[in-house]
Formats: sequence, C-alpha cells, structure tokens
Amino acid sequence: MPDAAARFAQLANEYEPRKRAATALVEVWDWYTWPGLDLRPLRFERALLRPGRRLEARPSGDVDVLRLGFDAQGRVSVVEEYSGFLHGRLHQETFFRHGDEVVEVAHFDTDGPIYLHEYRFDDGLMRSADMVARRGSGRESYAYTDGRIFRVEVEHHGRPPAVLLAEHDDDGLLRLVEATGRQSRELYVRPPAGFDLDTACQALEDMLVALIPAAAARLPVDDPIACLALGYAGPAQLSLGISAATAAERADLRTVDARAAWSPEDFEASTDIDLDDTGPARLIRQELTLLDADDPDVSAGSEILRRLCCSAAARLNLRDWSATLPVTDDFVVYAVDLELVDLDRNLTSCLPPDRLALLRERGLW
Repeated sequence: MPDAAARFAQLANEYEPRKRAATALVEVWDWYTWPGLDLRPLRFERALLRPGRRLEARPSGDVDVLRLGFDAQGRVSVVEEYSGFLHGRLHQETFFRHGDEVVEVAHFDTDGPIYLHEYRFDDGLMRSADMVARRGSGRESYAYTDGRIFRVEVEHHGRPPAVLLAEHDDDGLLRLVEATGRQSRELYVRPPAGFDLDTACQALEDMLVALIPAAAARLPVDDPIACLALGYAGPAQLSLGISAATAAERADLRTVDARAAWSPEDFEASTDIDLDDTGPARLIRQELTLLDADDPDVSAGSEILRRLCCSAAARLNLRDWSATLPVTDDFVVYAVDLELVDLDRNLTSCLPPDRLALLRERGLW
C-alpha cells in the first residue's frame, strides 16, 4: 500500500462517505456469531478460531454479535459489531470496497479509524494483504498449490518476519506451522485417527493428580497450610497455578473480603504447572479451544477444563498430605478460576460433604 501512513491519516475523514457507499450496496442483512467472516487465508486456523455462524435472528441477552450486510453478488459490504459488554451497543464498523482484483477494508470505532487493509487477488485467489493500523503496519503474501494455500509470509512492523506453512490432504488442513527465524511451533495439527477427547482428558487428569503434590512440595511454606488452590484460566493457556495459604493468611484476607480468602492471586506461596510443551496436552488445549470457538457463549471447552480440574482436586482431597506438606485439620484442595466466578459450584464439586460441613461450621464458606 503506497504511503500507508498518509493513507491511514486520510481515513479519519472518510467514515461517513465509506459508510454511505458500503451501506447503499447492501441487499441482505444477516446476524452472525463472533468473529464473523474474514477473507484472509488461514486467518481463523492460525488463531484456533472458527468462522462465525449465521443466526436466524439477533440473539437476546448481552452477547457479542455481528450484523453483516451482503451486496447483490453475495460479498460482504458492511460489518457491524455489537458488544455484549456494552449491553448490545454498536461499537465497531467495517466497510468494504470491492474493485477489480482488489478489496479495501476500513475498520472504525467510536474514536475513529482502527485499520485499513488492502487485499490483492489474482485468478480469484488472494495474493497479498497490506495493512496499516493505529499502532503499526504489516504485510502478508500468500502462495498456493493447486488452489490450496500452503505458505504465508508475514511481516509486521517491530516484529521478526514469520512464515506459516500449511499441509493439506484430501480431508483438508492437516498441519499448520509457524516458523520465526530458527524457531518453529505448531499452530494446528489434526488429531490422529482414533483420538478421543474424553480419554485424553482423563489421562491429563491422572497426570495432574501425580504432578500437583510434587509441585506443592516445592512451595516455600513453614506453617501448616489451610488450602491449596488450583488456579486455571482457560484452554488457550493450558497451565495451572498452584497456590497455598496458611490459616493465619486466610484469616487476614477474610478481614478484607470473605471471597478473598479463596483467591489464589492473593496467596503468597505459589508455583505453576505448564503443560503446553507436552504433545498430548497441546492437542487437548487445541481441541478445547476449538470447542470454545464453536460457540463462545457456551464455552464448552472451558467447561470441560473446569470439570477436569475439579475432578483432580476431588481426588487430591482424598490423599494423605501429611508427608507432602504441613496441613491443618480442615485442609482442602480446590479448583478456581482467577475471577472466582465458579467458586461456589467448584467447592461443591471438589470437597467431600464432611469437609464442606466443617468449613460451614467454622464460617469459612
């Protein structure tokens, strides 16, 4: 894109004319789930996302949703993004200009332009994408074999160049690898024949039950431990934070807020278990992340991870911890998300009934 910075600067004055021109071409409006559609090759695969699904109507409730306007040729002309966080308010818009072998895409929010993209095509295949945005610019070049994308060269200002290499077979994408300098990492690999996610998750749970006591034994603690928290975020980062608090520490936290006594972010002793570098765990992370991407409002992958962590904690509560750590008589192990959204139902799932009753009797839950 010639003089990209200057071209982006001009975009601030083009919101109204671009909106009028793009909207005038719309023949059909449809609602889509986030993240909608994207013309760039492998855009969703590299981020473990799914293209948005068409909806029969706008969903109720505070959810992220997009309204797409299609022109007479079925091409996207307008994208309107409505934020669930903002109670359904329109907060970003994208306008397309379709020309001969070139598409220009301008994206705006309430503060003005966010980015300007220029896609160039040859024989119906995108060959390049030039991009300029508020915080930088970049370019992608695409190469194909028999109409299938196999190579993407990525350049972004301030970052080392990268290359994406895609392998396909008759069933579609087999593997996607990102190479940066001498380093490479798998972004996607199709599960092998016979792969069963439930079986793999059970094996991962067994692994955690073995690894967590060893990690807890390394915690720098002297006084008896009242609780051990297994903190999880989501399948995109398949790792666990292992945090411990003494009874005195929890009592101090309770004077601030009752729920703070369960918040691993406020515990002093902590370590972590990172499973991303192991092959089976990486495949589980991928498949759970894709489940979340299938329906972000349901987050099925995150729910499987939550249950897995709770099941591991429940098994660990049956363990004799006296040889691992000094613990109190009401010591508990529990799984918890970092925002404590699932704290109550997790405690019910993780703790034996008698331990729950003891916590309630002592006013700890």
